Amino acid sequence: MIKAYLSSSVGKKQIVAVTGLLLVGYLVFHLSMNLLIFLGAETYNFFPAKAHESGILLRIAELLLASIFIVHIVTTAKLVIQNKKSRQQSYQVTNPKGGRSLATRLMPYTGTILIVFLFVHIKQFVFADAAGVAGTVNDVNLGLYGVVSNTLTDPLHAISYIIVMFAVGFHLAHGIQSVFQSFGYNNPTITPLIQKVSTAVGVLFAIAFSSIPVYFLLMSGTAG
Repeated sequence: MIKAYLSSSVGKKQIVAVTGLLLVGYLVFHLSMNLLIFLGAETYNFFPAKAHESGILLRIAELLLASIFIVHIVTTAKLVIQNKKSRQQSYQVTNPKGGRSLATRLMPYTGTILIVFLFVHIKQFVFADAAGVAGTVNDVNLGLYGVVSNTLTDPLHAISYIIVMFAVGFHLAHGIQSVFQSFGYNNPTITPLIQKVSTAVGVLFAIAFSSIPVYFLLMSGTAG
């Protein structure tokens, strides 16, 4: 029975929905930590330092997060392939009468952007030498705060980050709708409300994340 469920379209959709919801939970946590950057280097660096001190607990958390992410991507890919095989029209072809939202139509592209961004983001911030040159601003080492500052005061990096954050918003907007639809909450009364709320949440996340590069760009302009 479990094998049949996992191989079914409904099963895959629900797995994508649940793993997506778990990733949204992480996204909320990640955003809350990122917004501490407005309180200065000492406050922003406090929690990452404590996380690294936890040792094995941090490794376990990272492994769980990576596992959820992989299951989400692999299951989504299988679902797309299954949908393509089950109908003649391509999964990405837009039906003008179908009422598909912009977030839904952009889903394959925003998903791809986020996967690429994830690897770049890890390289830039997780593996950066925060105690060295990468974290040094005006001859003062500011740790991870300095890494973020040095990265996002570069206009190209800042603008790229903002574009990706709006891709996150679109992806999130569609993802929230999909969670409800995957578990049967899809009717003329509740669906329009879900669409409005999910769009609002996606926009809020995009703006909140984008405020960080905007802040550093303004700071660098003021300093200049």
